[in-house]
Amino acid sequence: MPTWTTPKTDWQGSDSFSASDWLRIVGNAEYIADELSYTGFTPFTNVTDGQTLLTAGQRTYVTKQLYKMLHIYLHSSWNMGYVADRVNFGATWNSEALNIIESMERDIKAQLDGELPQNDFYRCGDELCCGDTVSVGLL
Repeated sequence: MPTWTTPKTDWQGSDSFSASDWLRIVGNAEYIADELSYTGFTPFTNVTDGQTLLTAGQRTYVTKQLYKMLHIYLHSSWNMGYVADRVNFGATWNSEALNIIESMERDIKAQLDGELPQNDFYRCGDELCCGDTVSVGLL
């Protein structure tokens, strides 16, 4: 059974990404998948600092699986940010993408633990209060 490791959500541009960071991210994703009884996640854990080059496909796979678990299994609508698919010979994850990914994992676990509702909508009297962004069309 996978174990939960507290995500790093304060990535800075000067931080370096290591095998232990990758293993924390995929380990937490595996923990979430296990909690949801989702068998579709297969983490790539055979990594070593200075010897393993993660492919764009492996990075994209992790984010796509997290979004899938979030929307299909948890039916969540809280704002979580978006990490674009990685492409070969393109940019790897930067600090912004890493903060989104690890914050999303933190918030999914909070929802699984009953500490975060499925959506970010709350009532403030007769008014609707919400999270980051609401699109209401033309006013």
